Amino acid sequence: MRNDQIFVLLLILLMPMTGCFGGVVGDVEADEEDSIMTGPQWINDRDTILTNWSLGLDDDEWLEVKSAAWIGEYTSSENNETDQGSLVIQEDSDWGLGSGSFSPIFGGIYHLCLFYEDGICYQSYPGDQFQMREFSIIYRIHSV
Repeated sequence: MRNDQIFVLLLILLMPMTGCFGGVVGDVEADEEDSIMTGPQWINDRDTILTNWSLGLDDDEWLEVKSAAWIGEYTSSENNETDQGSLVIQEDSDWGLGSGSFSPIFGGIYHLCLFYEDGICYQSYPGDQFQMREFSIIYRIHSV
């Protein structure tokens, strides 16, 4: 037999066996997608007052934040100006995390900040006339 005939014969024999072996790269990618969709339930908290939101975790829990955002309005000018931005989730030991991040410790008490600067959690803009319209934080709590 010629080489090309041997190749076609092997191709015909081996084609039905594709996908029969576990642990290949495609299986790993599928498992990663499944883990994003499975696990703890996502929570979407929405409100108009930042101080209404706080979260306490036990020592065997950690926080995953998908999104933390605000929509507000500056009323200091003649024309009210609408703006939006990201919130910071501050843990009581003075570190913060934002959208798309994980808490680096287990447990803790968390609060929302409009912005976080020099270790200070600001829940409004100093000196500006700012009105919070709404904020949303999408998160889930993992237990180990």
